[in-house]
Amino acid sequence: MNSLPQTPGWVDRLLSRFCNPQLLESIEGDLHELFREDIEKAGVAYARRMYVLHALSFLRYRSIRRKNRSKTHNNMNLIINYLKISLRDIRRNTTFSAINIFGLVTGFASLILILQFVLFETGYDRFHENGKNIYRIINSRYQDGTLVQKGAITYPMIGPALETDYAEVTGFTRLTVGGRTFIERDEELFMVEDYLWADNNFLRIFNFPLLHGNNGNALSEPGSLVITESYAESLIKPGQTSADLLGTTVKVNNWDFPVTITGIAADVTDRSHLQFDVLFSYQTFIRLAGEDADNSREWSDFYHYIVLDEKTNIPSFQSKLDEFGVTYFKNGEVSGAVEQFSLQAMHDIHLNPDLQYEYAQVTDGNFVRLILFIGILIMLIAWINYINITTSRALQRAREVGIRKVLGAYRRQLIGQFLTESMLVNVLSLILAIVLVIIIQPVFNRLVALPLSLSLFMENSMSGLPYFALFLSIFLAAVILIGYYPALLLSRFSLLEVIKGKIGKYGDMLKLRKVLVVGQFAAALVLISGSVAIYRQVEYMRQQDLGLDISNNLVIHGPQLRGFDSTFIRDFSEFKNSLSNYAGIESVTATRHMLGDRLPKTFRIHSPMDPERSDLGCNWMAVDHDFFTHFEVPLRAGRYFDWYDHHTNGDDVNTVILNESALALFGFENADQAIGEVLEIEGRGQPNFTIVGVVDNFHQQSLKKSIDPLMLLPFYSNSQFFVVNYAEGTADRAVKLARETYADFYPGNYFDYYFLEESFNEQYQEDERIGNLSAVFTLIAIVLAVTGLYGLVLITLLKKTKEIGVRKVLGANVISLLGHYGKSFLTLIGMALLIGLPVSYWGILQFLQDYPYSRGVEAPVLIGASAGLFLLCVVTILFQTKRIASNNPVESLRAE
Repeated sequence: MNSLPQTPGWVDRLLSRFCNPQLLESIEGDLHELFREDIEKAGVAYARRMYVLHALSFLRYRSIRRKNRSKTHNNMNLIINYLKISLRDIRRNTTFSAINIFGLVTGFASLILILQFVLFETGYDRFHENGKNIYRIINSRYQDGTLVQKGAITYPMIGPALETDYAEVTGFTRLTVGGRTFIERDEELFMVEDYLWADNNFLRIFNFPLLHGNNGNALSEPGSLVITESYAESLIKPGQTSADLLGTTVKVNNWDFPVTITGIAADVTDRSHLQFDVLFSYQTFIRLAGEDADNSREWSDFYHYIVLDEKTNIPSFQSKLDEFGVTYFKNGEVSGAVEQFSLQAMHDIHLNPDLQYEYAQVTDGNFVRLILFIGILIMLIAWINYINITTSRALQRAREVGIRKVLGAYRRQLIGQFLTESMLVNVLSLILAIVLVIIIQPVFNRLVALPLSLSLFMENSMSGLPYFALFLSIFLAAVILIGYYPALLLSRFSLLEVIKGKIGKYGDMLKLRKVLVVGQFAAALVLISGSVAIYRQVEYMRQQDLGLDISNNLVIHGPQLRGFDSTFIRDFSEFKNSLSNYAGIESVTATRHMLGDRLPKTFRIHSPMDPERSDLGCNWMAVDHDFFTHFEVPLRAGRYFDWYDHHTNGDDVNTVILNESALALFGFENADQAIGEVLEIEGRGQPNFTIVGVVDNFHQQSLKKSIDPLMLLPFYSNSQFFVVNYAEGTADRAVKLARETYADFYPGNYFDYYFLEESFNEQYQEDERIGNLSAVFTLIAIVLAVTGLYGLVLITLLKKTKEIGVRKVLGANVISLLGHYGKSFLTLIGMALLIGLPVSYWGILQFLQDYPYSRGVEAPVLIGASAGLFLLCVVTILFQTKRIASNNPVESLRAE
């Protein structure tokens, strides 16, 4: 008997692969029945063709296999179940859940705020399209093999020469910084505080877009002026827009030629190290200052930026710069010092405050890294608390694990449960932390004086990856890491171990908790002592004797619209006398360089103590003859300046007063030896400077800088400062009298003033900001550490409820219970202090080494911080012990 012909095998295989298993048998039965009928009807070939068509007709949506549906559905159910159990655990253990969530919310919020600060400070100048190839040229000067100056300024010929000599340099721009000036439009004065003299390449190399005008030639001609949109708002007339200013002619100071507005630039972003309201063309500067501004090798007051080809080997090009210095400056023959030039990447400028004559907006990169380190420590402390409390509740969770295993739970399911709990608590805490950050953002922004926001996480990126995505990736990895260890340990418990009271690996958890507790309190001690050290160092610098009295001094900007002529000195003398005649005005003086400002430096000075040397360099400061009595600077030898030391022509000035540091620089053994000696400056010609006096050292700048050698010269200029010393408590009256007298003597000039002591103390602003930040976040770290300790003590005492009841019945008091149950915690705190003390000492020592004048590492700070932290822990343990010990012993003995 012949067997029935076979159906197409490939169709059957497709059916078994794609058909719903529950329907496959009935579908195949129907198809085979139809196949037999078709054979009888029209033969095998026909039946095989129809078999394919019938098979396709059965493949409807409900009959298609959906392999993952059940699995996905089950997985989703499992996850939902995990979440339900996690929420129940949070509700059931509100105290410990609150401690965990409070710690994590505080940690996340602190870290987010700190990351905002760090991202802002490290994100300077990232908006320039070719920024990675832009470098600034910095200049190091050596005399007799000693580094005497490392500055951001250099000579005007550097940029053009580099572009000419080296193919790697594809472009350059040079600029110099201006002081205050005034723009006059339609007889109305407008002050300019921040302006630069910039060449025509400036707007091509840097991305400071012009809203109106052509950045290709906006700064190409003498008399060209570019202003920012904000500054343009002050110049426009009613009904005008900033675009209407394009082509407008204005007057600047007392220049004898008109200036034309050739461009309106967008406002400069906060995160640019170059800040300006106004750009004057460099060709204008050359017209005013002469050809030396274009090609001098001795006038070093200019900033140079070069663009290197992206294929440039930086170390190789640096070696070429070494040769460049030798070629153009002949090892000191040209400028009086051996000149070395080096590259500074533009992205590194903002975080490097160590260069002299720095114009840029800079901050200390070490401080930024310190704050980031504090933020990471706070987050670690918060996570340590979470791990400690989770593992400390091991006995309670052990019963749960044992029962789940009896009911058939696999270990991987238990790990999934505990990881879900960890993820839920951390995600919930992160969401709450973001809400908290939004609420307190304005307060934090005032604290750091920066416009911070959460948008910084989206605006900044690393290798193209937004920091927001990077932060979330690290967050997820960290949450899995901190959740996995407790989950791994807790999932190992068996019901038999729980019944016998033997919890496997509990000892490991106890050792881990001890290590973590010691670590977090050691970190807390380091933060406390460091924060106190920063605060005391800032106060120390502010309270030290500067060597001169700067209190109760009003500083007035000089009459820049008044030309410096033969009557200037006479008019200023009358101005001083007139103002000094008012009651409450103690004295009036003038200085070209204000206290706290950077000073110019003169090189190629010959000292009579070593006439062969011509490589000496010294800072100089131009002052009025009343300067020393006004500021009460002690005289060591000789005399102060007198009125006849001043000259209408500055080239005729021939007397000088030295400070003690300059005395040593020029080789004099004592002050008396220097009086009457002559200092010669190579290239100045006659007359040279006769030393008429020596004064004590005084701090012309903050105590963050050492006292440099200083020459004081009797010299005036129309851009100097007038300084008015007034009686205590009469500041407002002094301002009023100064304004009226100034208007009488210098009509048409802009009256502007500030208070010297406030201005001088602004030099400590960065230190104060870091001190405030470290103090705030140190306090947060202490709160988190103590909160974690509170939770650990509570868990420990709750486990000992019955034992405490028995001890109370037998006559134990709170102090004895504290000694019995608190000694293990206090031992750990003691170990933390022993570890934290040397680390704190080392950290403070590293911090203070950047300060030439410091308190040093103070033992009372370390001892006080240790004692305070230990006492806080004792109070925490005592409070919790007293609360548990105060319970009724009868109720305690009933506890399970």
